[in-house]
Amino acid sequence: MKEVRSDQRVQAGETPVPRSGVLRTVTRGIMPASVTVGEGPFAGSSGGSFEVRPSDSLLGNIDIEAVLASVPEFHAVKGMFFNALAATLGERFTQVVATLSSPPRGGLYLPFSDYPMRDFLRLYDAAARLSHPNRSSREAYRRLARQQVSAFRESALGRITMHLATDPGAALMRYTGSLGALTKGPTARARQLGPSEVQIDISGYRGVLEYPLGNFEALVMGYGAKPTVAVDVRSPDALRFVVSW
Repeated sequence: MKEVRSDQRVQAGETPVPRSGVLRTVTRGIMPASVTVGEGPFAGSSGGSFEVRPSDSLLGNIDIEAVLASVPEFHAVKGMFFNALAATLGERFTQVVATLSSPPRGGLYLPFSDYPMRDFLRLYDAAARLSHPNRSSREAYRRLARQQVSAFRESALGRITMHLATDPGAALMRYTGSLGALTKGPTARARQLGPSEVQIDISGYRGVLEYPLGNFEALVMGYGAKPTVAVDVRSPDALRFVVSW
């Protein structure tokens, strides 16, 4: 797919077809808040679905305020991921802090403490746009999500969780199994469909689908493999990812 800059908007009613996908219609009511209908490689008559490879660029821009409005107050993320975003933002971190509901004391998040998912998404949005200013915000979110996997791997929990994962399948299974310890709100289940294919179902999810997409891609690419991810938006808060390599 030809890469599209964030200022190149797709006309209403047009949906680009990824090299690996088939164009069909998208039902507005079933899409998560991060999706702008008519933009991006989405297809599927009963919802949104697409298949993407790392070389494909996602189109469309995310309305972060719409996403935040859909996130329940009790959804939370561990501080280790906040610190990685603060480092990415550098001097701009102080500008975003003013918009947060629970800013960190002394400017540093405690790695294993819980902080609001809404705050995480505000920081994430700012860091993605800063890191990838010439890409659509959906693609920027996805690329930053790949970097977030490194923050997890380098954490104490990440080292314990991943040290026995010797292949992409094991890494995906272990990472998905640890999500309950890393977040509050969404739940995830994974099952291995074959030697090079894992299905991951996430329910109660009210963030942006580009985040888990980028995470799963990074886990596979970390082993030198090339992932293909089929995404199925089954309801506004239920996602299915089939990751193959």
